[in-house]
Amino acid sequence: MLSDSENARLEKAFNKIARWVHKEKKTAVTPDDLGNKTVQGLADEINDILQRAIQTGIDFEIPAATMQHFKNNVYVFSGCKTYAELRELSDMLIDDEGAIKQFSKFFKDVRSVHDTYNKSYLQSEYQFATQSANMAGKWADFEQYGDRYYLQYRTANDDRVRYSHQLMHNITLPPSDVFWSEFFPPNGWRCRCNAVQVRKSKYEPSDSNEARRLGNEATYTVGAGGKNTSAMFRFNAGKEKIIFPVTHPYYNDKEVVKQVEKGLSNE
Repeated sequence: MLSDSENARLEKAFNKIARWVHKEKKTAVTPDDLGNKTVQGLADEINDILQRAIQTGIDFEIPAATMQHFKNNVYVFSGCKTYAELRELSDMLIDDEGAIKQFSKFFKDVRSVHDTYNKSYLQSEYQFATQSANMAGKWADFEQYGDRYYLQYRTANDDRVRYSHQLMHNITLPPSDVFWSEFFPPNGWRCRCNAVQVRKSKYEPSDSNEARRLGNEATYTVGAGGKNTSAMFRFNAGKEKIIFPVTHPYYNDKEVVKQVEKGLSNE
């Protein structure tokens, strides 16, 4: 999904930040650090990749205003993701004795941050952005028809489909049903589920309450502290005009979000 040149630019931008953190002895970071040119370099690389994911995913023509909402959402997501990386770099600067690590030791240690955020996570985020944009475009098309047709939830229906998502396969409801506000795909990282229009004369509608129960089950994953880490996927990208959910952990620090949003006015 990510090209060799994109991976090379990401690594170069990350390495620059690592050197900057060590040189400036950044044992603590603040949202203002996002204004630093070196830090912004990584945010720009991530943003470019995820903006490409949007363009790749959209198959239907959508209003320019909606596309701008998508671009803004991805821009803020990229900045907040960069800050999460920056904070981890800062946390790794001090050794067990409370001293600044030698650069060689620090540089070796922070490879795990790059591998996690800019390889593993970013691959999943790229795929999610592509699928989210694709489904948002479909939703804009579905809205034109109101409730003339039902929408039917469909998985990829192969041996890779997670069990909880397979339970939603063939759920059939009108677009106005609240189910689609919460469980319109994608419903998780690397989710390949889809929704299609079907004729009312051919299918019986599902029970809405049961459909929502299954949706809740499909988006329930217990994480640290017993928190449901999958609840953030309960949104409809097309209705809300966003690509990534605003409840993603990257957005937890509202001051960081505000700082990144300031950059939108300079775009």
